[in-house]
Amino acid sequence: MNLRQLPHYLRHLDWYLREHRPMPLCSDLGRDLPLPDLQHAKVVWPRTYSWTRAPSRLDPIRKALSRLLPVEVSDVAEGHVAWRSKGGFPVPIERQAAIGSLCNPVGPYDIRGEIFEIHRGARVVRCAFDYSDYPIVSTAIQGEVDLYFKCVAPPADLASNVRKIGYFPRNPSLLAKARAKVLRSAPEKRLGIYGRFGAWTDSQSLRAAVVEALQGSSLDFTGGFAVSIYPAYLKEIMSARVALHLPGQGPLSYRMVEAMALGTVVVSPKVACAFPEDLLDGVHYVALNDDGSNVVEVCGHLLRDADRRQSIAERAMVFFDRNFSTESMARRILRTTLEPGGS
Repeated sequence: MNLRQLPHYLRHLDWYLREHRPMPLCSDLGRDLPLPDLQHAKVVWPRTYSWTRAPSRLDPIRKALSRLLPVEVSDVAEGHVAWRSKGGFPVPIERQAAIGSLCNPVGPYDIRGEIFEIHRGARVVRCAFDYSDYPIVSTAIQGEVDLYFKCVAPPADLASNVRKIGYFPRNPSLLAKARAKVLRSAPEKRLGIYGRFGAWTDSQSLRAAVVEALQGSSLDFTGGFAVSIYPAYLKEIMSARVALHLPGQGPLSYRMVEAMALGTVVVSPKVACAFPEDLLDGVHYVALNDDGSNVVEVCGHLLRDADRRQSIAERAMVFFDRNFSTESMARRILRTTLEPGGS
Protein backbone atom coordinates (compact mmCIF):
# COMPACT_ATOMS: atom_id res chain seq x y z
CA MET A 1 0.00 0.00 0.00
CA ASN A 2 1.22 3.51 -0.81
CA LEU A 3 1.45 5.27 2.57
CA ARG A 4 0.54 8.59 0.96
CA GLN A 5 -2.82 7.08 0.08
CA LEU A 6 -3.47 5.74 3.58
CA PRO A 7 -6.02 8.51 4.41
CA HIS A 8 -7.96 7.56 1.27
CA TYR A 9 -8.03 3.89 2.32
CA LEU A 10 -9.22 4.84 5.79
CA ARG A 11 -11.96 7.02 4.27
CA HIS A 12 -13.23 3.98 2.36
CA LEU A 13 -12.55 1.40 5.09
CA ASP A 14 -16.17 0.25 5.13
CA TRP A 15 -15.79 -0.92 1.52
CA TYR A 16 -13.11 -3.36 2.63
CA LEU A 17 -14.73 -4.46 5.91
CA ARG A 18 -18.33 -5.02 4.85
CA GLU A 19 -19.39 -8.58 4.11
CA HIS A 20 -18.37 -9.84 0.67
CA ARG A 21 -21.27 -11.10 -1.42
CA PRO A 22 -21.57 -12.50 -4.96
CA MET A 23 -21.89 -10.04 -7.83
CA PRO A 24 -25.50 -8.89 -8.19
CA LEU A 25 -26.72 -9.51 -11.73
CA CYS A 26 -29.38 -7.73 -13.75
CA SER A 27 -30.09 -10.70 -16.04
CA ASP A 28 -31.08 -14.33 -15.55
CA LEU A 29 -28.06 -16.56 -16.17
CA GLY A 30 -30.11 -19.58 -15.11
CA ARG A 31 -32.13 -18.97 -18.27
CA ASP A 32 -29.38 -17.60 -20.51
CA LEU A 33 -26.63 -20.06 -19.51
CA PRO A 34 -28.46 -23.01 -17.95
CA LEU A 35 -26.34 -25.51 -16.06
CA PRO A 36 -25.84 -29.10 -17.19
CA ASP A 37 -26.48 -32.08 -14.94
CA LEU A 38 -24.00 -31.67 -12.07
CA GLN A 39 -24.76 -34.97 -10.34
CA HIS A 40 -21.56 -36.86 -9.43
CA ALA A 41 -19.45 -33.98 -10.78
CA LYS A 42 -16.69 -32.10 -8.98
CA VAL A 43 -13.90 -29.63 -9.69
CA VAL A 44 -10.28 -30.30 -8.80
CA TRP A 45 -8.62 -26.90 -8.42
CA PRO A 46 -4.89 -26.14 -7.99
CA ARG A 47 -3.68 -25.96 -4.40
CA THR A 48 -1.12 -23.27 -5.23
CA TYR A 49 -0.77 -20.89 -8.16
CA SER A 50 2.24 -20.28 -10.37
CA TRP A 51 1.97 -16.48 -10.06
CA THR A 52 2.02 -14.72 -6.69
CA ARG A 53 -0.72 -12.26 -7.69
CA ALA A 54 -3.03 -14.97 -9.04
CA PRO A 55 -5.40 -15.31 -6.02
CA SER A 56 -7.20 -12.03 -6.75
CA ARG A 57 -7.96 -13.29 -10.28
CA LEU A 58 -8.60 -16.99 -9.68
CA ASP A 59 -10.08 -17.34 -6.19
CA PRO A 60 -13.34 -15.57 -7.20
CA ILE A 61 -13.78 -18.13 -10.00
CA ARG A 62 -13.10 -21.01 -7.61
CA LYS A 63 -15.70 -19.57 -5.21
CA ALA A 64 -18.25 -19.19 -8.02
CA LEU A 65 -17.71 -22.85 -8.96
CA SER A 66 -17.98 -23.93 -5.32
CA ARG A 67 -21.48 -22.42 -5.13
CA LEU A 68 -22.55 -24.85 -7.85
CA LEU A 69 -20.74 -28.14 -7.10
CA PRO A 70 -18.01 -29.58 -4.85
CA VAL A 71 -14.50 -28.16 -5.34
CA GLU A 72 -11.42 -30.00 -4.12
CA VAL A 73 -7.91 -28.54 -4.04
CA SER A 74 -4.99 -30.66 -5.20
CA ASP A 75 -1.59 -30.53 -6.86
CA VAL A 76 -3.44 -30.98 -10.12
CA ALA A 77 -0.63 -29.53 -12.28
CA GLU A 78 2.03 -31.81 -10.81
CA GLY A 79 4.61 -32.57 -13.49
CA HIS A 80 4.50 -29.05 -14.96
CA VAL A 81 7.42 -27.89 -12.83
CA ALA A 82 9.14 -25.91 -15.60
CA TRP A 83 6.38 -23.40 -16.33
CA ARG A 84 5.02 -23.37 -12.76
CA SER A 85 8.36 -22.38 -11.29
CA LYS A 86 8.71 -19.60 -13.88
CA GLY A 87 5.32 -18.05 -13.24
CA GLY A 88 3.17 -18.92 -16.23
CA PHE A 89 2.51 -20.85 -19.42
CA PRO A 90 5.22 -20.82 -22.09
CA VAL A 91 4.88 -18.29 -24.91
CA PRO A 92 4.91 -19.88 -28.40
CA ILE A 93 8.38 -19.68 -29.93
CA GLU A 94 7.07 -17.81 -32.98
CA ARG A 95 5.79 -15.01 -30.70
CA GLN A 96 8.94 -14.61 -28.63
CA ALA A 97 10.47 -12.19 -31.12
CA ALA A 98 7.69 -9.74 -30.16
CA ILE A 99 8.12 -10.13 -26.39
CA GLY A 100 7.80 -6.82 -24.58
CA SER A 101 5.93 -4.96 -27.32
CA LEU A 102 2.31 -3.83 -27.10
CA CYS A 103 -0.14 -6.76 -26.66
CA ASN A 104 2.73 -9.21 -26.12
CA PRO A 105 4.17 -10.76 -22.92
CA VAL A 106 7.29 -9.41 -21.29
CA GLY A 107 8.93 -12.82 -20.90
CA PRO A 108 8.81 -16.36 -22.32
CA TYR A 109 6.63 -17.59 -19.41
CA ASP A 110 4.37 -14.56 -19.02
CA ILE A 111 1.09 -16.12 -20.15
CA ARG A 112 -0.60 -16.35 -16.77
CA GLY A 113 -2.52 -19.59 -16.37
CA GLU A 114 -3.27 -22.70 -14.34
CA ILE A 115 -4.39 -26.29 -14.86
CA PHE A 116 -7.57 -27.67 -13.28
CA GLU A 117 -9.85 -30.67 -13.83
CA ILE A 118 -13.56 -31.44 -13.99
CA HIS A 119 -14.52 -34.95 -12.83
CA ARG A 120 -17.81 -36.78 -13.32
CA GLY A 121 -17.71 -40.42 -12.39
CA ALA A 122 -14.71 -41.98 -14.12
CA ARG A 123 -14.53 -39.20 -16.73
CA VAL A 124 -11.89 -36.50 -16.26
CA VAL A 125 -11.67 -33.34 -18.38
CA ARG A 126 -8.26 -31.67 -18.00
CA CYS A 127 -8.46 -27.91 -18.52
CA ALA A 128 -6.20 -24.89 -18.75
CA PHE A 129 -7.40 -21.47 -17.61
CA ASP A 130 -5.43 -18.68 -19.32
CA TYR A 131 -6.20 -15.34 -17.68
CA SER A 132 -3.33 -13.36 -19.18
CA ASP A 133 -3.89 -9.95 -20.78
CA TYR A 134 -2.41 -11.07 -24.10
CA PRO A 135 -4.37 -12.46 -27.11
CA ILE A 136 -1.90 -15.34 -27.42
CA VAL A 137 -2.65 -19.03 -26.83
CA SER A 138 0.12 -21.09 -25.24
CA THR A 139 0.22 -23.84 -27.87
CA ALA A 140 2.40 -26.06 -25.68
CA ILE A 141 -0.28 -26.12 -22.96
CA GLN A 142 -3.15 -26.21 -25.44
CA GLY A 143 -1.73 -29.45 -26.84
CA GLU A 144 -1.63 -31.07 -23.39
CA VAL A 145 -5.20 -30.41 -22.20
CA ASP A 146 -8.70 -31.33 -23.30
CA LEU A 147 -9.98 -27.75 -23.11
CA TYR A 148 -8.15 -24.41 -22.98
CA PHE A 149 -10.19 -21.52 -21.58
CA LYS A 150 -8.88 -18.15 -22.79
CA CYS A 151 -9.87 -14.80 -21.25
CA VAL A 152 -8.38 -12.40 -23.82
CA ALA A 153 -8.93 -14.53 -26.90
CA PRO A 154 -7.45 -13.68 -30.31
CA PRO A 155 -10.10 -12.33 -32.71
CA ALA A 156 -9.12 -14.92 -35.35
CA ASP A 157 -10.32 -18.53 -35.58
CA LEU A 158 -9.37 -20.65 -32.57
CA ALA A 159 -8.28 -24.28 -32.31
CA SER A 160 -11.13 -26.70 -31.63
CA ASN A 161 -10.28 -27.12 -27.94
CA VAL A 162 -9.80 -23.41 -27.20
CA ARG A 163 -12.81 -21.61 -25.71
CA LYS A 164 -13.47 -17.92 -25.13
CA ILE A 165 -14.34 -17.49 -21.45
CA GLY A 166 -14.57 -13.71 -20.99
CA TYR A 167 -12.70 -11.26 -18.79
CA PHE A 168 -13.08 -10.21 -15.15
CA PRO A 169 -12.92 -7.13 -12.91
CA ARG A 170 -9.82 -6.28 -10.90
CA ASN A 171 -11.60 -6.78 -7.58
CA PRO A 172 -14.94 -8.58 -7.95
CA SER A 173 -15.93 -8.24 -4.28
CA LEU A 174 -15.56 -4.45 -4.23
CA LEU A 175 -17.13 -4.08 -7.67
CA ALA A 176 -20.06 -6.17 -6.39
CA LYS A 177 -20.62 -3.61 -3.62
CA ALA A 178 -20.53 -0.75 -6.12
CA ARG A 179 -22.91 -2.53 -8.47
CA ALA A 180 -25.34 -3.24 -5.65
CA LYS A 181 -25.47 0.52 -5.05
CA VAL A 182 -26.16 1.18 -8.74
CA LEU A 183 -28.92 -1.44 -8.98
CA ARG A 184 -30.50 -0.26 -5.72
CA SER A 185 -30.43 3.47 -6.49
CA ALA A 186 -28.37 4.74 -9.41
CA PRO A 187 -26.20 7.72 -8.36
CA GLU A 188 -26.50 11.08 -10.03
CA LYS A 189 -24.39 11.33 -13.19
CA ARG A 190 -22.59 14.51 -12.15
CA LEU A 191 -19.44 13.92 -14.24
CA GLY A 192 -19.28 14.09 -18.02
CA ILE A 193 -16.38 12.03 -19.40
CA TYR A 194 -14.16 10.02 -17.06
CA GLY A 195 -10.77 8.48 -17.72
CA ARG A 196 -7.89 7.88 -15.30
CA PHE A 197 -4.89 5.95 -16.58
CA GLY A 198 -1.52 4.71 -15.46
CA ALA A 199 1.45 6.17 -17.30
CA TRP A 200 3.72 3.13 -17.65
CA THR A 201 2.27 1.06 -20.50
CA ASP A 202 3.44 0.77 -24.10
CA SER A 203 0.23 2.51 -25.22
CA GLN A 204 1.15 5.71 -23.40
CA SER A 205 1.31 7.75 -26.61
CA LEU A 206 -2.32 6.89 -27.44
CA ARG A 207 -3.47 7.59 -23.91
CA ALA A 208 -1.63 10.91 -23.81
CA ALA A 209 -3.08 12.03 -27.16
CA VAL A 210 -6.67 11.22 -26.13
CA VAL A 211 -6.35 12.83 -22.70
CA GLU A 212 -4.76 15.94 -24.22
CA ALA A 213 -7.55 16.24 -26.79
CA LEU A 214 -10.24 16.08 -24.12
CA GLN A 215 -8.45 18.43 -21.74
CA GLY A 216 -8.14 20.94 -24.59
CA SER A 217 -11.81 20.69 -25.51
CA SER A 218 -14.86 22.37 -23.99
CA LEU A 219 -16.23 19.01 -22.81
CA ASP A 220 -16.56 18.11 -19.12
CA PHE A 221 -13.60 15.76 -18.61
CA THR A 222 -12.34 14.28 -15.34
CA GLY A 223 -9.16 12.26 -15.34
CA GLY A 224 -5.61 12.11 -16.58
CA PHE A 225 -2.66 10.22 -15.13
CA ALA A 226 -3.21 10.62 -11.38
CA VAL A 227 -4.86 7.38 -10.30
CA SER A 228 -7.21 6.91 -7.34
CA ILE A 229 -7.61 4.05 -4.91
CA TYR A 230 -10.09 1.45 -6.13
CA PRO A 231 -13.28 2.44 -4.21
CA ALA A 232 -12.79 6.13 -5.09
CA TYR A 233 -12.24 5.16 -8.73
CA LEU A 234 -15.44 3.07 -8.72
CA LYS A 235 -17.41 6.00 -7.25
CA GLU A 236 -16.14 8.24 -10.05
CA ILE A 237 -17.11 5.72 -12.74
CA MET A 238 -20.58 5.37 -11.18
CA SER A 239 -21.01 9.14 -11.37
CA ALA A 240 -19.87 9.55 -14.99
CA ARG A 241 -22.00 9.63 -18.14
CA VAL A 242 -19.16 8.33 -20.34
CA ALA A 243 -16.05 6.30 -19.44
CA LEU A 244 -12.93 6.10 -21.60
CA HIS A 245 -11.30 2.76 -22.24
CA LEU A 246 -7.87 2.66 -23.89
CA PRO A 247 -5.53 -0.33 -24.24
CA GLY A 248 -2.58 -0.81 -21.89
CA GLN A 249 -0.01 -3.57 -22.27
CA GLY A 250 -2.76 -5.70 -23.80
CA PRO A 251 -5.85 -4.82 -25.86
CA LEU A 252 -8.21 -4.84 -22.87
CA SER A 253 -8.15 -3.23 -19.45
CA TYR A 254 -10.34 -3.52 -16.38
CA ARG A 255 -11.86 -0.11 -17.13
CA MET A 256 -14.16 -1.50 -19.81
CA VAL A 257 -15.41 -4.32 -17.58
CA GLU A 258 -15.99 -2.10 -14.55
CA ALA A 259 -17.70 0.74 -16.42
CA MET A 260 -20.06 -1.69 -18.16
CA ALA A 261 -20.92 -3.31 -14.82
CA LEU A 262 -21.82 0.07 -13.33
CA GLY A 263 -23.98 1.39 -16.15
CA THR A 264 -21.57 3.94 -17.58
CA VAL A 265 -21.26 4.09 -21.37
CA VAL A 266 -17.82 3.02 -22.61
CA VAL A 267 -16.03 4.83 -25.43
CA SER A 268 -13.08 2.85 -26.77
CA PRO A 269 -11.10 1.96 -29.86
CA LYS A 270 -12.28 -1.40 -31.20
CA VAL A 271 -10.95 -4.05 -28.82
CA ALA A 272 -8.53 -6.44 -30.54
CA CYS A 273 -9.76 -9.58 -28.80
CA ALA A 274 -12.87 -11.74 -28.69
CA PHE A 275 -15.38 -12.69 -25.99
CA PRO A 276 -17.98 -15.50 -25.80
CA GLU A 277 -20.51 -13.08 -27.34
CA ASP A 278 -19.83 -10.36 -29.90
CA LEU A 279 -19.08 -6.92 -28.46
CA LEU A 280 -21.01 -4.59 -30.80
CA ASP A 281 -20.29 -0.94 -31.57
CA GLY A 282 -23.35 1.20 -30.86
CA VAL A 283 -24.98 -1.61 -28.87
CA HIS A 284 -22.64 -2.39 -25.95
CA TYR A 285 -20.16 0.49 -26.32
CA VAL A 286 -19.20 3.24 -28.79
CA ALA A 287 -16.10 2.79 -30.94
CA LEU A 288 -13.38 5.37 -31.57
CA ASN A 289 -10.92 5.53 -34.41
CA ASP A 290 -7.90 3.36 -33.58
CA ASP A 291 -5.80 6.48 -32.98
CA GLY A 292 -8.49 8.14 -30.86
CA SER A 293 -8.57 11.14 -33.20
CA ASN A 294 -12.38 11.51 -33.07
CA VAL A 295 -12.73 11.24 -29.28
CA VAL A 296 -14.03 14.80 -28.80
CA GLU A 297 -16.66 14.40 -31.53
CA VAL A 298 -17.84 10.95 -30.30
CA CYS A 299 -18.01 11.96 -26.65
CA GLY A 300 -19.74 15.25 -27.48
CA HIS A 301 -22.51 13.42 -29.36
CA LEU A 302 -23.00 11.00 -26.47
CA LEU A 303 -23.18 13.72 -23.84
CA ARG A 304 -26.01 15.36 -25.80
CA ASP A 305 -28.03 12.14 -26.27
CA ALA A 306 -29.29 10.81 -22.93
CA ASP A 307 -31.62 8.24 -24.53
CA ARG A 308 -28.77 6.68 -26.52
CA ARG A 309 -26.58 6.53 -23.43
CA GLN A 310 -29.34 4.83 -21.46
CA SER A 311 -29.93 2.22 -24.17
CA ILE A 312 -26.22 1.36 -24.50
CA ALA A 313 -25.68 1.30 -20.72
CA GLU A 314 -28.55 -1.15 -20.15
CA ARG A 315 -27.32 -3.56 -22.83
CA ALA A 316 -23.74 -3.24 -21.60
CA MET A 317 -24.79 -4.27 -18.09
CA VAL A 318 -26.31 -7.45 -19.51
CA PHE A 319 -23.16 -8.03 -21.58
CA PHE A 320 -21.17 -7.79 -18.36
CA ASP A 321 -23.35 -10.44 -16.71
CA ARG A 322 -22.93 -12.86 -19.61
CA ASN A 323 -19.26 -12.27 -20.46
CA PHE A 324 -17.40 -10.64 -17.57
CA SER A 325 -18.98 -11.95 -14.36
CA THR A 326 -17.35 -14.84 -12.50
CA GLU A 327 -20.78 -16.49 -12.45
CA SER A 328 -20.86 -16.58 -16.26
CA MET A 329 -17.30 -17.98 -16.33
CA ALA A 330 -18.22 -20.77 -13.92
CA ARG A 331 -21.32 -21.65 -15.92
CA ARG A 332 -19.44 -21.69 -19.23
CA ILE A 333 -16.74 -23.93 -17.78
CA LEU A 334 -19.32 -26.44 -16.56
CA ARG A 335 -21.46 -26.26 -19.71
CA THR A 336 -18.45 -26.88 -21.92
CA THR A 337 -16.93 -29.70 -19.89
CA LEU A 338 -20.08 -31.58 -18.86
CA GLU A 339 -22.56 -30.94 -21.67
CA PRO A 340 -21.78 -31.96 -25.27
CA GLY A 341 -21.98 -28.86 -27.44
CA GLY A 342 -22.33 -26.58 -24.41
CA SER A 343 -20.71 -23.12 -24.35
